Amino acid sequence: MLDGLNPQQLEVAQARRHCLAVACPGAGKTKTIASKAASLLSEPGTLVGAVTFSKDAATELRDRILKLAGPRAKPRLIAGTFHSLGFRQIQKPGRRRDIASDGDRTGLLIRVLAETGLNWKVEEAIPVIEQLKTGITHAIDGSPEAILYAAYEDALARNDKIDFQDMLRLSISGMESGDIEPYAFTHLLVDEFQDTDPLQYKWVELHAAAGACVTVVGDDDQSIYGFRAAMGFRGMEGFATKFEAQRVVLGSNYRCRSEILSAADRLIQHNPDRIAKVLHAEKGLGGTILARRFNDEYDDAAAAVEALQPRLRANQSCAILARTNRVLDAIESVCRSHGVKYYRASGRSVLDQPEGALMCNLLQIVQRVKLNGLDAVLGYAGMSTRDLTALHNAMGATLVQKQKKDLVALGMTEDTATAYRGFMKRLAEWQSLCEREFYSLALEGVREWMMNYVRKEAAERAIQGTYDVIMRLNGTFSERIEFLKRANNEPAPDALVLTTMHSSKGLEWDHVWITRSEENIVPDLKSPESEERRLFYVAMTRARETLTITSIRKNPPTRFIHESQVPET
Repeated sequence: MLDGLNPQQLEVAQARRHCLAVACPGAGKTKTIASKAASLLSEPGTLVGAVTFSKDAATELRDRILKLAGPRAKPRLIAGTFHSLGFRQIQKPGRRRDIASDGDRTGLLIRVLAETGLNWKVEEAIPVIEQLKTGITHAIDGSPEAILYAAYEDALARNDKIDFQDMLRLSISGMESGDIEPYAFTHLLVDEFQDTDPLQYKWVELHAAAGACVTVVGDDDQSIYGFRAAMGFRGMEGFATKFEAQRVVLGSNYRCRSEILSAADRLIQHNPDRIAKVLHAEKGLGGTILARRFNDEYDDAAAAVEALQPRLRANQSCAILARTNRVLDAIESVCRSHGVKYYRASGRSVLDQPEGALMCNLLQIVQRVKLNGLDAVLGYAGMSTRDLTALHNAMGATLVQKQKKDLVALGMTEDTATAYRGFMKRLAEWQSLCEREFYSLALEGVREWMMNYVRKEAAERAIQGTYDVIMRLNGTFSERIEFLKRANNEPAPDALVLTTMHSSKGLEWDHVWITRSEENIVPDLKSPESEERRLFYVAMTRARETLTITSIRKNPPTRFIHESQVPET
């Protein structure tokens, strides 16, 4: 069970008192946890708990442990997420607690806000309740927050429901009052401990106090969820100090080439308040890391696709990482226009937005491939269903240009009639351009018209993103749209992965391209600089063989490039 562990991993696996294992990126922490759990299960009378942060991770860890320990150990292994284990604790015989779905919670909050008279939106109320339930904040008696919380709890009780935070909160309060027994773990293993929030930390603490020997594994340098109240360095140091835990640093990195790991290490050492650790790249030298500058985001995206496409064909894994989903829109546009198979693993594809579909519909009308379908377009511009019905009653399925007096006679206001006539005139101009194969001019006209009615930033991005893709293709509009319908945005071994830095955590690729690494993007001014540096450290350490960090010339490169001493070309 312990074969193949290095000396530090073996020390963690053999520790039989509280233990803090500080695991650098690519240190084989899951292997260490699984080996330790299997070793413990080989001892008679042990009951082992293994806690992770996601259902998939819990399933993977359970399978790896049982593969080592054998199926006979299964009754003495309890693996799951914090919330799933807490939910099991609060169950009562013959009665299963009903968990409120997101839709349930939204519906309850709409009624609560109406009943209390609080002038809040639902999306504003949700984080307030979550922070109160996880103990991040506390409400003053009589404050709007306290009124909201009490009314929401009453609404849950009336409907005999609990919400996601209640699974853990109720298990902790039950253990503290003595109404619920902690699990009778002899040993408790906790993965990604740097991500624990105050509630999760308390759950671990209560089991340690009840007699469980606790091993926590994590990396304070990879704590990137401060906005979710992850305790990071503070939680790891607090646990080690309170329980006089044996400290072990897993500093051997089996993922990155030395050039990449050394640069990442130089970066993270600029952070204060971190556990000191010496990192070693077991794969040695042979990697490539560099910083590049481009004229604009599309030059950057095109260079990324052109550099990574041959590597994908050679069966090597590749990913493009960005600080935000918005930055990925340009990358996706270039992937589409180049016909590159990709998988957008984070965020919604810009081409799936309703405005993108609407633009494609309008372009097909411009090309006269479609004769009908103007209702959605005119509705987007603000025309009412009543006016649209009046138009169809007068003209049939296909809408045409009419004199203003005729439109007013149908019951339209003069302003609506003027707007309709203006649109139909522009449509005729676009169709004339299309007939003369001036597709770029027609496309620009459609984009400009749609932008006049944008109400949200996401809609503006969808319109611009769809325009960018279609503009880069050749042929008629119908041919271009048919090309866009090809299914090249799916998970596949040979697909280029597009994802955010946050979503890249726990993953790795042979070749990584970190796009738009600029001062106005990363660090994000809304987030603490130390956490942004940790986030960039996580992104850098996803790369096995090559790492390219890019920026565009109108903005200064991120300070993190300078701090990590990455050579620029």
